[in-house]
Formats: sequence, C-alpha cells, structure tokens
Amino acid sequence: MSFAIATFVVHFAVAGGYGYQRDELYFISCARHLAWGYVDQPPLIAVIAKIALTLFGDSLYGLRFLPALAAAATVAVTGRMCRRLGGGLFAQSMAMLGIALAPFYLAIGNLLTMNAFEPLLWIGTAYLFVKAHDDDRPLQWVALGFVGGLGLINKYSMFFFLGSCFVAIVLSPERRALRRPGFALAVAIAAAIVAPTLVWQAQHGWPQLAVLQNAAVDKNVVVGPLAFYLQQILMMNPLAAPIWLAGLWALLASPAFRSLRWYGLAYVLLSVAYLALGAKVYYLAPIYPVLFAAGASALEARFGRLRWATIAYPVLLLVGGLAIAPEAYPLLPLPVFLSYEHVLDFRGIKMEKHPEGRVPQHFADMLGWRTLVRSIATAYDGLTPQERREATILTRDYGQAAAVDFLGPAYRLPHAISGHNNYYLYGPGDASGRVVLAIGLSPAMLHGEFRSVEPVGTYHDQYVLPDFNDLTIYKCTQPIASLAAWWPATKRYI
Repeated sequence: MSFAIATFVVHFAVAGGYGYQRDELYFISCARHLAWGYVDQPPLIAVIAKIALTLFGDSLYGLRFLPALAAAATVAVTGRMCRRLGGGLFAQSMAMLGIALAPFYLAIGNLLTMNAFEPLLWIGTAYLFVKAHDDDRPLQWVALGFVGGLGLINKYSMFFFLGSCFVAIVLSPERRALRRPGFALAVAIAAAIVAPTLVWQAQHGWPQLAVLQNAAVDKNVVVGPLAFYLQQILMMNPLAAPIWLAGLWALLASPAFRSLRWYGLAYVLLSVAYLALGAKVYYLAPIYPVLFAAGASALEARFGRLRWATIAYPVLLLVGGLAIAPEAYPLLPLPVFLSYEHVLDFRGIKMEKHPEGRVPQHFADMLGWRTLVRSIATAYDGLTPQERREATILTRDYGQAAAVDFLGPAYRLPHAISGHNNYYLYGPGDASGRVVLAIGLSPAMLHGEFRSVEPVGTYHDQYVLPDFNDLTIYKCTQPIASLAAWWPATKRYI
C-alpha cells in the first residue's frame, strides 16, 4: 500500500505542471457533449472528465486526480498479482517500483487521457480472470465482465488485448475455464456494456476505422520489429528490463508459472499483431504490469538469498527511475527542464511524424494554449462591433477548438468550430459564416470559400511543435456559399 500511496503523491504533486494537454482539452469538450460514442474514442473518458469537472471544477489538480488514483491502483494490483504468483515482500516491492517508475507509466499517470486508465483495466481483467478461474465464484465472474466492459468503453485496443488473451487461453490448459457458466456471464456483461458504443459507431459509419486508417498513413511513425521491441525496453526503463523479460520467460517456460502461461503467449500474440498492423509502439505498454509481477517473483526465487542484490537492485531502479522522471512527466519547471535536457535527453521514442521542437511532444502538447487563445482574442478584438457579433472561430484541429471553448470565455470569445474528428459532428451550429476567424487552415482552402481573406494576426509560442506554431490568423468575409454548404470540406478524421 505504501508504494501505491507514494505513486499517487508523485503524480498528484505535479498535476498542475505545464498546463492542460491537447487531448485533455478535447475530452473536456466531449464531456460537454456526452454521447454513446465519439469519432475517435469510446465514451468512458468523456464521462470521467464530466465527473472530474463536476466534482473539482476546471482545476488541473482536480482534472488529474482520477488519473493519479488509477496510477496508484495499477501499482497496488501489480503487487497483489505478484503475491498471488508466490512473490514475497521483496518481489512485490520490486514489481511495484518497476511499474511506478517506468517512463511510460510516469508519463500517463497525471494526464486525463484514456491511457491513464488502460493499464489498470488490463491488469484488473487479468487478475480477476485468475481469481475467477481458481475460485469459480459468481461474483468474481461478474466483476470480470464489468471490468472488461469498462476497458472496452475506455479504449478500443481492449478488443485486441482480450482477443489475444482469449486465443492464448484456448491454446493453454486454462481453456477449461471458458466452458464454465461464469465465463459466459462475464462475456455477456462485457458485451452489454460495450454494445451501445458499437451501435453508435455503426450508425455513424464506423468513423473510428477511418481515424485509424488515416493516422496510419499520415500521422503515425511505423517502425520495424527490432525498433519496436527496443522501444519497449526504453518505455519500461532499460534498468527494469531484467524484471519483465524474466517475467515473460517465466510465463512461457517455467513450470512454476504454468497456470499463467496464457498471459505470456498473449504478449507474443499481441505484439506480433501490433507489428503487423503498424501500431504505435506504446499500444503494447499496458500489458507489462503482469510481466513485472511474474518477473519479480521469479527473480526473488532465484536471487532472493543474495542480500546485496535485494538492496542494490531496488536502489538502482529507484535512482535510474528518478533520473529519467523529468523526461517523462512535468517534475521540473520548464526552464530547469530545458537545462536538464542538455544533460540527459531520452527522446528515443517517436510516435508521430511531426518535426521535433525545443521540448518533447508530450510536453509541447501541454504548452502554448493560453498564448493561442490570447492571439485569437487580439484578432477578435480588432473586429468591428458588427463583425464581432457575427464572428465564428474556425480551427484546423480539435486541440485549438477545445482550447478556445475552454479558455476563450475569459476573453469573451465565441465557441469554436472545426472539422477535426468529433468537432465535425458538432457542426457549425448557428454560425452565419459571414465573418470567420480561421487559424491553422491553408489560404488556398479559405480563398476557395471566401472572396476576402485577410491576415489579422499570428500565433507563436517558442515551445510548441513546429507544425502547430507560427500560424496565421485570417479574417474571412464575403462567403461564396453558405457555411453549411462547404462544411463537409472541413472534415478531417485522423
């Protein structure tokens, strides 16, 4: 429990660092438009955002309270899984420390994103299956179905995880559990939970598939097998690699872990599937807590009597994890981080094709939003009173639109519209389209819709990514056609 509490404190203490992240702003917008589904995600994250906003207002600390709690719970369940696998106090401590300080888990533990809850839902599902398989109690199967269903409405990658686990179980002696009535009950509960969002996707033409297809072509960095697995080591902390690699080996080959061999096989199946699909390297990251639990237990059985090892290795993990931590989450003030980055720069993992800026993308996405909104507000204030009454703010992406919607009221700005993902479905609303302040869109597109396109401002912030920086703000008037008529041209599902 002490490791879980420490994990919560580590994340919550810096929850106010840097600023709102791009996706957090978008999820806040989704929370204000609750639905059974969205273009690019299931509905759970919007519900969580709605709960956070209702309980805590728009405070960054309030927004990131539940992600920090999920990070702590992930560490706690990792320890419980390790104990169930026979691990003693040393093994449990090593497994929890390894997960708590893994760069990927540090990076997601204080952001309101789907990724913050995914590891907890994955290990929770695995842990409940093990318990239900061993004890065969109806309540455990119900809990398994409920947690699995939550995972499915948190992120659709849960389908790949559950599918890999199912195939792996079928190939293992544990397949006898699949014939139990409790398993059928769990499947029914999970299916009932996810059904509404699948119906929503079907009714809207499966936009999630379009997002994935377009991102694979235009946005995501695709790597080969060697780079894919090397970057797994980087995400989990190279110093911790002996733990989870030992766990994978133990699950696949050790007689002591025969009952959980299916999980090692699921890792192999899922990683191969993600490689074949050209998925981002971090999509595999939620699977590691069980590997850490198994590996720590296996290493304790082999080296637990070496007193120097039980002290030296955890200290090495702690020191190494703390050294990497400023690169993973906002531990240091930004000017201090920029200096620290000259000493240690761990930008070995690139997820998207955007050119790098002064800071890594996961930090850049937290910066510049107030500057953006102030820049738009300056252009808006430069309009005539009549123009301001009719003005609409049009942005290229959901981050810009959500920033205007969330931060803009302080500057008396109207709501933003965008063709990006779910903002496209929101539509132009009652905007007349006679006066449009556009940012991030090409002049060629704007000239195709307006007779007058005039630059009235520029957005610049030294820390954001180059692709999102130095953007011209255009005042567009004298529309050639109605806004509703050319709205389909703004559609961007990516």
